[in-house]
Amino acid sequence: MELYKAKHAAKMETYLRVYSDGHGRPPTPYSLAHITITWIAKDRRRRDIDNLFASMKAYIDGLVYSQVILDDSADRISYTLIYEHGDEDDTIIQIDPVEYLV
Repeated sequence: MELYKAKHAAKMETYLRVYSDGHGRPPTPYSLAHITITWIAKDRRRRDIDNLFASMKAYIDGLVYSQVILDDSADRISYTLIYEHGDEDDTIIQIDPVEYLV
């Protein structure tokens, strides 16, 4: 139950950010998109990038729920995953519409 609550909260956080941060959502959901996820960590711990990516699933679902992307299936979305060290912990999700997937 706790995992469900955390995933639902992440999905709703994404939805609220789309509608409240001034960026809004596109007039129609992107049918094809490239998503770049950048994780910035202030510590020097080693992390498995696949675990970091798995933790982003609820946020990606939030992009579908808020109609930024049509769906998150493999034939519609491509990803770039970046892990960096910085002064503050942060996660940046950038969505770019594309004409075709490579």
